[in-house]
Amino acid sequence: MNAPRLGQRGAAVAAVVVLLAALGVPIPRPAGAQTSSSAAAPVLPPPEVLGDCTDAVPVIVASDADAQSDIYSAVTLVGVLAEKSCIVLAGARDEPFPQNQLRRLATAATGGYVVGGPAAVSDVKLAGRDMTRVHGADRWETATAVGTIATAIASGEDPSPPGDTANPPDESTPASQQRLAAEFSAALRSSAAPEDMCMSLYLNGEPVFEHGANTPLLPASLAKLATVTAALSELGADATFTTQVVADASALAAVRDGVLRGDLYLIGGGDPVLATPGYINRIADARPYTDVTELADSVMETLDALGIDTIDGAVVGDGSWFADGEQNYTTHYPPGATSETPPIWKQSYLSQNFVGVLSGLIINDGYSPYAVNRRSHTRSTDSVQAAASNFDDLLEARGVVIRHRPRSGSAPAANDSTDLGSITSPTVAEMLVRILRYSENTPAEMLLKQIGRLGGDSSRAASVAAATAALANVLGTAAAEIVLVDGSGLSVHNRMSCEAAVRLLLLAGADSRFVDSLSIAGRTPTLQSCGPQTPANGNGPTNTVFAKGGQLNDSSAIAGVSTAANGDVLTFAMIANEPLIIRIGSCNSLRQRTLNAIGRYTYGPTP
Repeated sequence: MNAPRLGQRGAAVAAVVVLLAALGVPIPRPAGAQTSSSAAAPVLPPPEVLGDCTDAVPVIVASDADAQSDIYSAVTLVGVLAEKSCIVLAGARDEPFPQNQLRRLATAATGGYVVGGPAAVSDVKLAGRDMTRVHGADRWETATAVGTIATAIASGEDPSPPGDTANPPDESTPASQQRLAAEFSAALRSSAAPEDMCMSLYLNGEPVFEHGANTPLLPASLAKLATVTAALSELGADATFTTQVVADASALAAVRDGVLRGDLYLIGGGDPVLATPGYINRIADARPYTDVTELADSVMETLDALGIDTIDGAVVGDGSWFADGEQNYTTHYPPGATSETPPIWKQSYLSQNFVGVLSGLIINDGYSPYAVNRRSHTRSTDSVQAAASNFDDLLEARGVVIRHRPRSGSAPAANDSTDLGSITSPTVAEMLVRILRYSENTPAEMLLKQIGRLGGDSSRAASVAAATAALANVLGTAAAEIVLVDGSGLSVHNRMSCEAAVRLLLLAGADSRFVDSLSIAGRTPTLQSCGPQTPANGNGPTNTVFAKGGQLNDSSAIAGVSTAANGDVLTFAMIANEPLIIRIGSCNSLRQRTLNAIGRYTYGPTP
């Protein structure tokens, strides 16, 4: 926040009041101060100190007895801010925000300060307002923190944390860009901001703000941005995957009395989204998929045309498309692992069904059976056999008699078999919405394996190497700031810098299918509950922000793109790492302040 300099008298008053408040020295109640009928009545600032909040810099503070020193710290802060400043009383800590104070706050300028920690003025009371919280472990530290900021403002310095940007604004930087950078950096001044945190913001392809932008951090699901970029580069946006049903050619030639004496082979092509309508429709959000019932209809038409109504054999699933046989990565470790190194995936990712089975042939993400609640799904011990069993049921429901139990196995060579039907998946471009907007882990991992298979090895290690090479080709030096060990971002061994995340989005382009497939912050999963908020006064629209969130126990991240009404394109990323940062919630102050800065950029120059 930029504020005019304070005169010597104001600075002196500020220093004295902060010192007295911090030391607990009784400060006489000014004439006209508000009082309470209780014995422990707080000494509140007089009405003239509360000030006219219209277009003023607000300072929010609790107004119960225990917060008396915080209140006088707020008086100090108001004394060194711009000429028009106001104190807004948040009420007692366990009571709602007083309505008359809310009305005063609604007329104030955006930004401002909150004196006191969440126990004094809860985040709920702030209702997402983009303000800088000033507090310490106790009243002394809070008063000291206020004094530090007051001293900085009084001397004309920026009270922001040091090292916020590698590109500090100069006199030639437009005011709108300076304001954008200041508002974007607000997340760094949040009490939740950890030491390990990066931010990067580009305006129309040029950097506006950077903080630790080139430091690779744990990105969580932002890793999917890299996986998708590599898949589009190597597989192509129009790539599809085919699932086929065949029979032995000699057995078909020997059909008698409607009986095929042989097996039907269901051959997987690594389709990540092969499913039944029931599995897809169990949730409200429609998403593209390959309807396996249509394959059953096609095969049934062929069998009817051949006069076959009985299969004296079995449906045999062939999942050899991914020959490595890796169905999960809970037993995988990065190179150089020690006894203290965690595996690529936690076992809980499987037990809680954060990711399905990885195989050349899966139906319904490899779950059999499944439930509305994904945590209640049952993971198939043999996903290929489960897919064969599922298809067996679909054919029998259509009137075919199949005499033997479904199993997994190998299909005959192409020259020795006859095609009975096939189905093609949606394109990779069409699948992006499942990976980016809905953050589905299984399709992301399956696409990574497809990249590896293109080079002849679909194992995780080979697929990661192939994807990394692809990123280096399309991203250049920024690819060195990305470390992939899986495709979904579930692993704690992935790394990505904010600069690399922004570069991936810039490479895609604001008008791309890639960006359109991201979640719309505040509107669609997985960011439906976290979008840019209107300013505290409720005036003005906000920009639509397309973004990808990422969250693990130790990581909270968000990156995305927004096009303002004037045509300016904002591309941004924020990654914060701290043990158990998940405790601050998904729509935390770091994400919220970042989204607010992007969504509220409605003040750019008109072309």
